[in-house]
This record gives sequence, C-alpha cells and structure tokens, in this order.
Amino acid sequence: MSTHKLGRLDLTLSPGRLTLAGRIDDSSPLGDFATEVPPGEIAIDTEGVVFVNSIGMREWMRLVRALRERGTITFERVADVLITQMNLRPEFLGARVTSFHAQYVCPACGAEAAPLIDAVANADGLRRNQPPKLPCPECAKPMDLADFPERYLTLFKV
Repeated sequence: MSTHKLGRLDLTLSPGRLTLAGRIDDSSPLGDFATEVPPGEIAIDTEGVVFVNSIGMREWMRLVRALRERGTITFERVADVLITQMNLRPEFLGARVTSFHAQYVCPACGAEAAPLIDAVANADGLRRNQPPKLPCPECAKPMDLADFPERYLTLFKV
C-alpha cells in the first residue's frame, strides 16, 4: 500500500484499489498519477471526496480515461459531488458503479442525509430512473431524493 498527496487530495493505492479523499481541483494532477497505478482491474473509492471543480473534473476524466485503457474500472462509494458530475458525461453511461452517495431529504421531519446507495441491489429501479426509498436516520420514515433523479441516475440507464 502506498499513499500520495496531490495538493488537497489524498490517494491510497493498494493492489486493485485506489481510494481518494479531499478536494479534486487545480492542485490535483490526476492524469499524471495514472502511471503510478499498475495495469489491470481496479476499484476506485471516492467516498472521501468533498469537492470537485471544473479543472478537477478535467483531471478526474484524464485519470479515468488512462486507467480504462489499461484495465476495467469499478467505481465504489462514489461521492455525491462526483456522481452528479459523472451523470453529465456520456462516457460514463453504463459505467460499473457498485454504490454511490446521493442527497436525500425527509418530507416528514426535514432531515437531510447523503446515504450510500447500493447500485447493485437497486439496479432495476435505477435503470428506470427511480431512486430507492430509504429510511430517515431521524424519524425512520421514507426519505426522497433531494434533487432531480437525472442528476444522479442517468448513467444507470443502460
């Protein structure tokens, strides 16, 4: 296992896995980092990513493109700030995503949360643009997706 710091982004690389945490921005040359990742299948965990700007998105895309040329990518625990951006890019349509975070709100008590959604268990509904109803952490009543489903679910429509 090795750890790297690119500006305000921490990367942990272990066999078959890359974990990102922090901010993906102009201080994160992810495209250059791709050469550090051995070829082959890799899971990318972005749960710890808290911010991405337009330059950071460009670097994210450079990393993903470089890794795709060398193997299969599975996206796990995708941060809500990235899943919304990935839904805007046609090249992510049908990407292998096992889980992601999305903003939810409870209509009963007003609580907000960004729960982890199991994309494999909810695959049928996600393909139909139907987010799962999840229990509110405050009152246990069903929560609703806090935004238009297309902002989170477009890439599952394959």
